[in-house]
Amino acid sequence: MRNEINRKEFLEKSIALTVSAMLTPFISKSGELFQVDKKIKIGLIGCGSVSGMYLPHLSKSKFVEIVSVCDIIPERASKAAEKFNVPNHYTHIDQLLAGAPFELMVNLTNMQEHGRLNKQALLARKHIWSEKPMANTYQEGKELLDLAKKQGVRIWGAPAVVNSPQFTYMAKAIQQGKIGQCRQPMHTMVIWAQHGLHFFMKRVGEVYRIWVCTTLPHLLDC
Repeated sequence: MRNEINRKEFLEKSIALTVSAMLTPFISKSGELFQVDKKIKIGLIGCGSVSGMYLPHLSKSKFVEIVSVCDIIPERASKAAEKFNVPNHYTHIDQLLAGAPFELMVNLTNMQEHGRLNKQALLARKHIWSEKPMANTYQEGKELLDLAKKQGVRIWGAPAVVNSPQFTYMAKAIQQGKIGQCRQPMHTMVIWAQHGLHFFMKRVGEVYRIWVCTTLPHLLDC
């Protein structure tokens, strides 16, 4: 029996778990959605590489109806809509929010846009599932949470990477004291500018900011 799992398999399993986690608060709330046999209507914004991990699973879920996709690059939106049989596609969040009605916005856009787009969706009283980070500063994140409470909706940040066997092993080792008392964790990662992370460098001018925004949220779960 093969016990090891490769990176591709891990990513596929992780996103499946992420989608399940994303749907749980909706399908478990007093069993309402089960009782009325209602699907959660989703509007997905950001049809780039990350959407390739979400759309295949969401489109197959019996609890979900993807009503719209949105991307500032028209070809991405139209191709995603065609591939996954989504009836509506837009090129701007204003069009998405004013278009076909939906309940949950899945935000898979570039990280620097998350806070702004999430706020706009909350103001439109949409629930939000946002890829990390859901905001670019602590203050912005706090404002989003406060706004969600005020609007009577919910906002989640995607917890995919912490489900990995590597993070599970590290967390367990630390909690059990197998490596002694942990006083100062250190981490090394490689950044590719074409992935959109270079905007942090332009804004702050230091590698530390990139590390905090992309990696620290995962490490804290250990």
